[in-house]
Parts: sequence; structure tokens; C-alpha cells
Amino acid sequence: MLDKRLKWAFFVVVAIFAGLPIGGIILDVLKPSNIQVDQPDGEAKPSPGTVATAVPMKEDMVFVPAGEFVRGYNGGGFDEKPAGLVMLDAYWIDRHEVTYGAYIAFVTATGHRKPISRYVKHFEKLSGTTQPAVYVSWEDADAYCRYRGARLPTEAEWEKAARGPHGLLWPWGNQDKPGAANTGNPDPFEFPAPVASFPLDQSPYGIYDMAGNVMEWVADWYQEDAYRDTSPNPKGPPSGIFKVIRGASWGTIGKETRLTVRLKMVPDFRDTTIGFRCARIASKGLNRLGDQRS
Repeated sequence: MLDKRLKWAFFVVVAIFAGLPIGGIILDVLKPSNIQVDQPDGEAKPSPGTVATAVPMKEDMVFVPAGEFVRGYNGGGFDEKPAGLVMLDAYWIDRHEVTYGAYIAFVTATGHRKPISRYVKHFEKLSGTTQPAVYVSWEDADAYCRYRGARLPTEAEWEKAARGPHGLLWPWGNQDKPGAANTGNPDPFEFPAPVASFPLDQSPYGIYDMAGNVMEWVADWYQEDAYRDTSPNPKGPPSGIFKVIRGASWGTIGKETRLTVRLKMVPDFRDTTIGFRCARIASKGLNRLGDQRS
């Protein structure tokens, strides 16, 4: 059920934890076959003019009202079960995945490390201003959200925002539609698309790219049987080894692109298929956030 790259990455992580002498650098080079690996002769640079003069896209947040939603799917894997109603307080969440332009503005302002690697060639195809920021770890994503005065969404918040209150399996309904989202199945884009390029990949709340484009870090530590907890506003276990990743990416192939699929990875892992979006709690009774800009 895991995305193919995450399967390989997870295998490597398990091997490391078992004590095998495998260097951590292997994680950086487990890339899709259509991304070439460079020799370590210097840091990779985006193409001239790719982002230097670009104006980052404004971050638009969507209000998700308090209420119950259907979490989980009994037809899925063990960690997607059982399906049940969960109550969440109101919150705000980004309409779009955090873009590369916005992330580079954060890097420029704070001196945080850039989302690039000397091992990834053709990074210009992944670093358009309105493409989602990729090659960011959980810690990178957390730092960015905190810089904005926000946070990563909880796993439950991400799932409600994606599926709506009635628990759709895809943003458009309960049947997959090839080409409706940017995945490894046939569509017009080889790599991450500019955010909101797929009109059908829009949740009932008007939130884009939750069924494709990039997988997304969320706040929770992974717990296989987390869905047995039906208490309000679940936040997962207090600690763990792996962080949760939700959604499919531009490289996910097959039928396992439904919104209930749960993935996991160590927090410092970075990949060209993983990005994120931010969220924040809504004040009691507040359903507007200025002009809905974060």
C-alpha cells in the first residue's frame, strides 16, 4: 500500500535500525528513476532565474467548522480501521500546499537550510515558484509553519479537510478517476504541478491537491492502531519513531491513492515526493481570518 519510494526508504530505515552498516546517505539517493543522481561535487543549484525574482504565492487558508467527520475506512489496510465518527474543533488549514516560492522566502528571511541536495539533478523541474515545496523534512516543515505563526495539521485535521464531513475516499467521490489528480498514473505532469492545477482534486471545503501532487507531513507520530481512539481532537501518541505522511504524490502509482491511506517515515527524511501545508486553531466562534490570508 505504501508509495513505491517510501517502501524502499522504509526498508532502508528498518535495516539501519537493525544495525546494518548502511550509510544514511542512501536515503537521499532513493529517488524516482526519472530523477538522475549527481556526483557529490557540489551543491545543486536551481536554474538561473527560476526563483530569484519570483513573487511567492500568498498563503490562503480555509476555515473548517467544528463537527464530526468520518475517519478511516473499513475496506482499507489494518491501520485505516476502524472507520468511525470523530469530533474536531474548528480550525484553519492552507488551501494549497506550501509553495517553493513561499518556502524560499522563509529561507531567505531566516537562514534555514534550502530544500535542495547535491544528489538531485534537474532540480529546476521541481523548483517552480508555484510548485509545492519538496525535499523538506518534518523538522523543516514544522519550522516553516511556526515561522508563519501556524503549525502542521494533525492527522485527523488533514483527513477531515480532505474527505469532508461524510468521509469521501477521493475529493470528487468514492471512485477513483484516472487523471483527476497529479499522481504516477497518466496525467499531463511529469513532476509536481503548480498548486491547484487539477480542478477535481479539490475537497468539499475547497482545499486543493490532497489526492495528489505531493504527499504531506502532518503533526502526529505514527501509531498503527490510532483509529481505535475516537476521542475528540485526537493528536496521536506523545512520541514515536515515525511521523505520519498523508496523501498521494506525483509518483504514486496504482489504485492506492485514496485519502485514507496512511504512510510513515522518520522525521529527518527528505524526498522529492513529500511536501506539506500548515494549519492553525480557530478562536471560539471565529469563522473569518482577516481576508482569509495567513
